[in-house]
Amino acid sequence: MIKQALEYISEELTSGLGLGIEDVSLDNLQKIQEKHEQGLVISLLNVEEESTLKNTPHYIRKNNQLLYKEPPVYLNMNVLMAFEFDDYGTSLQRLAETVEFFQNKRWFTAENEEASHPFPSGLKKLVMDLQELSFEQLNHIWSISGGAHFPSLLYKIRLIKIQPEDEVEGPEIDTIQFDTGLME
Repeated sequence: MIKQALEYISEELTSGLGLGIEDVSLDNLQKIQEKHEQGLVISLLNVEEESTLKNTPHYIRKNNQLLYKEPPVYLNMNVLMAFEFDDYGTSLQRLAETVEFFQNKRWFTAENEEASHPFPSGLKKLVMDLQELSFEQLNHIWSISGGAHFPSLLYKIRLIKIQPEDEVEGPEIDTIQFDTGLME
């Protein structure tokens, strides 16, 4: 689901900003540093679990039967979008257009998809939140990836749901018997 979500966001940005396919890539930040690639590079920095949605049951009812099923894990992804175009002014312009694009369209679902690229079937909703980075955090990110700094944005993409399809039949607990262990 992670790859499908990032590919979908990449396609949305390509069409939303009017860029060519060669101008937007989903890759490691070192691609800009080492290969001097031009365009917008979208790179996954971190994945974290959404802890507020963690308390879900381990069972489901299907056809009046109780089944054991692992609850879903909801993930948030921190994604850095770096802009390196021939002209520095173009990089800044594309950065501003990206902020505007996600300001106008903060979330993506199958209901608001475009016909040219459908929303991935395994996903329910993707929410884009712009994150603020301090100078120290920026320094750490760019020094790890090779040293040079490029105009960039950090977005948190929320609510990637991952859940196994396996269901195991289990008996329903309808009574509880306990022994206090006290002698009479």
